[in-house]
Amino acid sequence: MVDDADNTRRLDSSKAKAMEEELYATLRQQVERLHPVQLPMTDFWQRSGALLDHIEGELNNAVKNEGHTLRSHTASRRQANVRRVMTELARKRLVSMLNHAVSSTLGPEGEASSAIPALDWNKHDPAEQKFHNQCIRLVESFMADVNWSEMQKGAGVAHSIPKLPSGTKQLDAFVEKPGGLTGRGPPPIDILMAEEKEIDIQEIDEEDRIAQMEAYPEMMEMANQQTIEEKVEDVIEEKPVASAPSKSMTLDDLIQTGSNKVNPIEKEVVLQEKDVSQTIELLRIRIIESSDEPIMTSDGELNLEVGDVHQLNQVMANYLINSGVAEAAPL
Repeated sequence: MVDDADNTRRLDSSKAKAMEEELYATLRQQVERLHPVQLPMTDFWQRSGALLDHIEGELNNAVKNEGHTLRSHTASRRQANVRRVMTELARKRLVSMLNHAVSSTLGPEGEASSAIPALDWNKHDPAEQKFHNQCIRLVESFMADVNWSEMQKGAGVAHSIPKLPSGTKQLDAFVEKPGGLTGRGPPPIDILMAEEKEIDIQEIDEEDRIAQMEAYPEMMEMANQQTIEEKVEDVIEEKPVASAPSKSMTLDDLIQTGSNKVNPIEKEVVLQEKDVSQTIELLRIRIIESSDEPIMTSDGELNLEVGDVHQLNQVMANYLINSGVAEAAPL
């Protein structure tokens, strides 16, 4: 299967002859010109390559079918002439492109170079336009290296680069062709970044801060009261709730479970309750079943003996009563 690009490069005998004539005619026009002349088509150099491919094919077929005869010799000489003309034309045109780029860029400051015509890139090859743009960049680089603007305008004079806000787009951003509107790319600009406002942090002396607090004592009392209420609510929310004992659990299991329930975290919660309210209601109970292992309470280990009377907090006392180990013994 042949690609579309190969089909466009292939020429028949009539088109190859016409392209060969255009090649010679373009060379005759370019020889005496300082600036590049217009080409008969924009894909001029691609068609020139297709012409050489056509001549190469004719030469190979002649040698393959007839050998080295007069026909193959004529095709070989034709191929050499086309290559020579293409080389001479390319050299002339590249020199003219360079001359045009230098003359249009490196001119006197403030004077319009009306004698140098602008190039219509619709009449030139895209590869030649790319070469022309690169030549302009090289000339501008040379001018920057030798301080060309200072030479023309005098010492102490510098180019003013416009300063534009962030987000500004130049016209070249809306042009798809390389080089933008002028073929030289967009002019240099400075983008102004948004200024960040500094936050003014006022440093207040410790004595001034205390004086401001003492100036409004009622506000301090309200703040302290709100803090105490929040602590009380947190302690109530974290207070554990004893679960009902299972009927299948033995006395040892209940005692062991009770010792696990009353862990250091619960003890800390009870201490926090003492610090906040300073009043804890105790419940008086009497032990009705003995246990070999002590249980942990907020005051430490507690041995369970039948007939002993203890005063425990309501959580632990209710737990022992519900488990059948003790009974309430109010005075």
